[in-house]
Amino acid sequence: MEQASAKEISFYNVPAIELISGGYRAVIVPEIGSNMVELSRPGENLSFLRTPESSEQLRTAGQRYGIPPLFPPNRIMGGKFSTPFRDYVLPLNSSDGEHFMHGILHKRAWEIKGYSVRDDGAAQIVLHMDMGKQGEMFAYFPHEFSYELTYILSEQGLEQQVRIENYGEEPMPLGVGFHTAFRVPFHAEGQEQDYRLKVSVGEKWELTPLFVPTGTLMPLDEKDQQLLGEGIQPTGEAYASHLTSKAVERNGKSFHGAELIDTVRNISLVYEVDKVFEHWTLWNDDGQSRFICPEPQTWAINAPNVLLPDEVTGFQLLVPGAVWTATCRMYAVSGE
Repeated sequence: MEQASAKEISFYNVPAIELISGGYRAVIVPEIGSNMVELSRPGENLSFLRTPESSEQLRTAGQRYGIPPLFPPNRIMGGKFSTPFRDYVLPLNSSDGEHFMHGILHKRAWEIKGYSVRDDGAAQIVLHMDMGKQGEMFAYFPHEFSYELTYILSEQGLEQQVRIENYGEEPMPLGVGFHTAFRVPFHAEGQEQDYRLKVSVGEKWELTPLFVPTGTLMPLDEKDQQLLGEGIQPTGEAYASHLTSKAVERNGKSFHGAELIDTVRNISLVYEVDKVFEHWTLWNDDGQSRFICPEPQTWAINAPNVLLPDEVTGFQLLVPGAVWTATCRMYAVSGE
């Protein structure tokens, strides 16, 4: 097994950091949203994420590749919402010009606080985004906050730690998500039709044609129900759904997350998410692009405008001086 390392490399002429440990390799591009563009096990011909084929793809369509951090996730309808403290008018940056979409942190350069091989053999990088009064969001999201993202790679796989601090003087809306793009197939010799996706889902959000919740939660339909059983075929036809999360049992333990399975080789990519991610968006573009995004979100799409209690939508305010944290894991298993 290759010796653990953490070093600077180039990703299509853009500076990047490569982590190697425990048979895994990860590549992060801090300059473009701190997107993790690769997570692989090279010795086993496994490459789990949809990796862009150029830096231009990453710059223009980073939400379709790797693991971009979204703040807030998905859509804010019309770019407008209100809290008891202020009204917000956000830029309409979606392709249809109807929404504030995914925030901007996934397109901005992040600071590298450090990277190293730890004493326990894990490779680690700590990335930092400071959004103070000089930050680009402050004009329309007038909050001073920091977002710290730590990736730890080891034989246990990838651990992702999020730390957000509100160091301003006013409660701050907090919605966190990741547009995680799984490659299908993830084995070099795999076939798309042999893959299945399972996700810990509860109920289904009824959506408008603009893909925002109506405020009605419904039972899972027949296809979504398969997410709790043998899994759905993740590609082949267009698929998009927005659902709540719930704990399920996996190997006798409570589990929040998703699992992409190569049924021929009996290899699973397990995505174990923190239980604070109470909603999922599942999306595969047109179904022909060889990827599936199980996207964990702390709040529902357009949560600030959905007329339901916060405990249902996931909407929350982070009070001044407070710190919010979450931890997720991603790892491969065979023969379970």
